[in-house]
Amino acid sequence: MSLIRLVRFTVAVCLLPAAGSSLGSEIERRNGAWELKSAGVIYRLRVQDNSLWLDYFGPESGPGWKTPKDAPAADIAGRAEGQGLSPAELLLVGHDVRPGASGSQTGRFLLRHRRLPLEIEAVYGVWGDTGVFTRRLTVTNRGDKALRLESLPALALMLPPGEYELSYLWGGWGQERQLATERLGPGRREFISNRGRSTSMFSPWFGLRNATLGVTFVAQLAWSGNWQMSFERLPAGWPGRLISDKPLEAKLGMEFDFGGSLSLPPGVSRELPEVAFTASAGDLDNAANQLHRYQRNHVIPRTPSNDPLLVQFNSWYPYPGKLAVAELKRCADVAGELGAEVFVLDSGWYNKVDWSKELGDYEADRTAFPNGIEELSGHVRGKGMKFGIWVEIENVGVESRMFREHPDWCFQYNGKPVVKGVRCMLNFAKPEVRKWAHAVIDRLVRDYRLGWIKIDYNIDIGEEFDPPDDDRPGDALYNHIRHYYQWLDEVRAAYPDLVIENCSSGGLRFDLGILRHTHTTWLSDEVKPVESVQLGYGCTVEFAPEVCNHWMVGEAHDGRVKLDSPPGWWDFLFRVPMNGQYGLSSRVYEWNDALKQRARENVELYKRIRRTIMGADVYHLTPPPDNSRPTGWMGLQYVSSDNARSVLMAYRLGQSNMQHVFRLRGLAKGKTYRVRVDGRPQGAFTAEHLAGAGLPVTLDAEWRAAVIELE
Repeated sequence: MSLIRLVRFTVAVCLLPAAGSSLGSEIERRNGAWELKSAGVIYRLRVQDNSLWLDYFGPESGPGWKTPKDAPAADIAGRAEGQGLSPAELLLVGHDVRPGASGSQTGRFLLRHRRLPLEIEAVYGVWGDTGVFTRRLTVTNRGDKALRLESLPALALMLPPGEYELSYLWGGWGQERQLATERLGPGRREFISNRGRSTSMFSPWFGLRNATLGVTFVAQLAWSGNWQMSFERLPAGWPGRLISDKPLEAKLGMEFDFGGSLSLPPGVSRELPEVAFTASAGDLDNAANQLHRYQRNHVIPRTPSNDPLLVQFNSWYPYPGKLAVAELKRCADVAGELGAEVFVLDSGWYNKVDWSKELGDYEADRTAFPNGIEELSGHVRGKGMKFGIWVEIENVGVESRMFREHPDWCFQYNGKPVVKGVRCMLNFAKPEVRKWAHAVIDRLVRDYRLGWIKIDYNIDIGEEFDPPDDDRPGDALYNHIRHYYQWLDEVRAAYPDLVIENCSSGGLRFDLGILRHTHTTWLSDEVKPVESVQLGYGCTVEFAPEVCNHWMVGEAHDGRVKLDSPPGWWDFLFRVPMNGQYGLSSRVYEWNDALKQRARENVELYKRIRRTIMGADVYHLTPPPDNSRPTGWMGLQYVSSDNARSVLMAYRLGQSNMQHVFRLRGLAKGKTYRVRVDGRPQGAFTAEHLAGAGLPVTLDAEWRAAVIELE
């Protein structure tokens, strides 16, 4: 709907009674305010002086706050043409409320700047019983000359006074999503991600705990490009007052090209990335689980072909970039025996010399595959598995035919293709690029009868690009990402049974935006077991566990496993990646019968618990482990949506005691649970006992793991 049509519609709607209980709405107008409510969480917007101000955000029945009428809080902040974009400068000129799918609703508010010919449409979503709200801003230039939008964060909250702790996720390649928590003092804490992919350094996600009020706020940006996030509180400024007496300003939003402004030509609209946010009177896990329910029920695409979560075998670690059909058939034979359900041919299937430099020429290497990929695909499917393949569709290598023929399809800077290492990035804003990409996928799916496709993205493209015209609008990367999202949706619509795996040098572009368009995401290229413990912990803080995909590889990146190791160590190897979607990528053809048997037992164990993991709330029962030197114990507990089943993944790490007591969470009060440890019955206990006295877990050595099932 255009903004012009929206204005006409809202004028009509404003003449009608405001949406209320007759529609079962969770967006209601009462006492001069709009109240958004979901699962006991309230976001209230007050109309004052024809402007829209934040009046309250937090639990309905928990400790809360309310802004004074003489000092209302802003939930919009920014700047355009040197003018402020706060509620004081924005006139409310229209609104409407509409029902959505799955119990959701949207409230649309049209705001007009008091001095600039600029309109902002703010669309708030209320998502059933998740406790989560979203907001999406669209800006339109109603003037006759271009306007410069200098900043407009998707989220801009003025939160109440109190002592705050900030939680955030950080880490680069192989160290993704390490959870850090720190006290916020005076001044500004700022995070800027400008490498071109969303999670190359930090995640566009935060948790804020107001210890004074006992409220936790969590927010996540749905964007796969550059972004910035800040938290600011100025000193009190007069004697006897504490820094905790001042409100806290939190902002999260996309960053435009060059870290500068966005140009809006006359009559042009730009829809900015959406943000999801929630609050809880509980801790970080309580708030994060609300966000996970929103992801699960309203964001993550579903396909019956990945329900339950498929166990994969991937060719990369035993054969990184060097493949031969006979060896791969041997891998497929063993993988099928171990219980794998899909066999994915990773990179190296098309190249003659270097898989990175020849990227983009997706024709089978006839030396490695004299009869084409069809031969391997038929062999895999004959073993009862789906067949999958790897592509890196957004990039081309500098020695590829694609790059020689179409250098103009790449992002440009100063009139030349942007080369990062041995890659250039294709610009999906160009229709000819999308047409080529569709043709590639169509051919691969048809000829190789694909059930799975892994789409990688191995480039930090940055933020500096030539404009499409004489001006620098600041939206080159923005336009690419929007069109890439659209392209992914078109692929899913064309092939509804095809599972699309997102990957970016591991988990370096893994965010709420890409989550809406793909089915699962490769967690990290770090696969060594000790270093991988932390990866599952961090991913399940930010995301619902079913989209966190990781594999058992071996002691090192070459896919080898020591065949004379104790079986308990083998169990640890197999169980570290079980905290989401699961797979193998190891030199299985070298394994002895004892290791193969252990593998079959662990794959069967995963298949028994995967349905619980797929729809679960997650509780992190121990502090986050260190990435390279984890010590103590780690416990991740999964609880089904009906509270009837739970799985505890318990890991004994370095410098640890033989026994650890886990106090379980989320179980149904008054119920008794049967407990099995590694499949062996251990008795029955009440939920109150498991939460209070706890469940002791004993492991006889460091680097061991136990899987506890409760029903």
